[in-house]
Amino acid sequence: MTDESHDPFGSEGPSAPPASDKQSEDLPQAAPVSAGIAWGAILLLLGISAVVIFAVQNTATVPVRFLGLEGEFSLALVILVAVGTMVVLTELFGIGYRRRRLRRRMEQQELKRYRSGT
Repeated sequence: MTDESHDPFGSEGPSAPPASDKQSEDLPQAAPVSAGIAWGAILLLLGISAVVIFAVQNTATVPVRFLGLEGEFSLALVILVAVGTMVVLTELFGIGYRRRRLRRRMEQQELKRYRSGT
């Protein structure tokens, strides 16, 4: 008598993926979906709360001179515009960096496929 439940190579076990699925393994996998509140949403709410508190506490006006333009603005507005500008510029440079890194990674995967002969 043979006991097929102890046979790791039995016909009931998981089958090997077909050869055509090899290429799909190299593609980026989707992130798993989580149930519940995302940490990003919590951090976003905390950040927005901090900005609102900052704006309420810094209502004094300050003189601003920039590239020949002059005016008086709220201190909170001046700082938030400066921070916002830096965030936008950082993201623009980050997009270029991420695109180059992705292109380099794709080229390395393609080279690996060519070297392996598949």
